This record gives sequence, C-alpha cells and structure tokens, in this order.
Amino acid sequence: MDTPLIDKVLPLERFDGKGGWTFIRLPDLPKGQGYFGMRKVRGFIDQYELPVSNLMPLKKGVMMLPVKAAIRKQIRKEAGEQVRLILFPVGQQTKEVIPADFLECLQDEPEALRNFRASSPEEQEKCLQWMMEVTVPEARIQRMADTINHLAAGRSYLGTKSKQGR
Repeated sequence: MDTPLIDKVLPLERFDGKGGWTFIRLPDLPKGQGYFGMRKVRGFIDQYELPVSNLMPLKKGVMMLPVKAAIRKQIRKEAGEQVRLILFPVGQQTKEVIPADFLECLQDEPEALRNFRASSPEEQEKCLQWMMEVTVPEARIQRMADTINHLAAGRSYLGTKSKQGR
C-alpha cells in the first residue's frame, strides 16, 4: 500500500475579499520542486476524487490546495467546515482507497463483496480506476451499478467471465 503525503481532517479556509479563494492549508508538507515551488498531487477530499492538482506555496514554506466551487458543491461544504484530505504524489497509485459509496454498495451485495475481495490487488485497482475515470456523476453511478451486478453474478467488473472460475 502506498503511503499518502497527507491523510488528515482539515478546515476549508477562504481568503478575505471579493473573489477570495477557498483552500486547504497544508503546513506539514514541504515545498515542491516545480515552478514557483508548486507540487503535483492527486487524491481525495472527503469522497470526491481530485484530478491531478497543484499544491501552491503560501508564506513561510506552507503549502495550500485551492478548492474550486465545483468541488465544494460536490462535497457540500464551504469555508469553515472540516474535510478529510488524502493526497498522493502524482505517479503513486491510490490502492486500497475505496470510495465509500462503492464500499457501501458492495456491503449490500455479499456475493459482489466476496468476489471483489477475491480478485487480485491489481484487478481491484483496475476496477476502481475504471469506475472513477469518468467525470460525469451519472456515468460513474452507472459504472458502479454495473460493476456490482457483474461481481454479484460471478463475472469480472467489466462483465466478462471471471478468471476465478465462479
């Protein structure tokens, strides 16, 4: 399992004034080696999967992650509220970070859960990446539903015959 750069509950903050950014302050992370000290990361804010994003330096070596309005709308949180932030450096896998809604669906279908756990870690990672690569929420929900149905029927997450012989 890859080690995240950060896995903490932190507050959303906002710069004062009109057009002020909403961000998460990351005092424990060292400045990156990119342009102007930026650092590329990917991960999760609550259950929202972040695309590749830039951490930006604030003052005195403190980094911040800007949080766009579209993300705040998805997680239903604003400045002053707490979020769980999990970040990985770009290029590192997000193995064993299973979205809560998918895990909840798996737990409702014991056979699907059993078949998911019986698959190799590589196959589980491919499954999660396939489900999460779409950005349209309705399409992601449909992929989750299809995956659960296929796994419950003993097939692979894509609906092909399972290699496990079930």
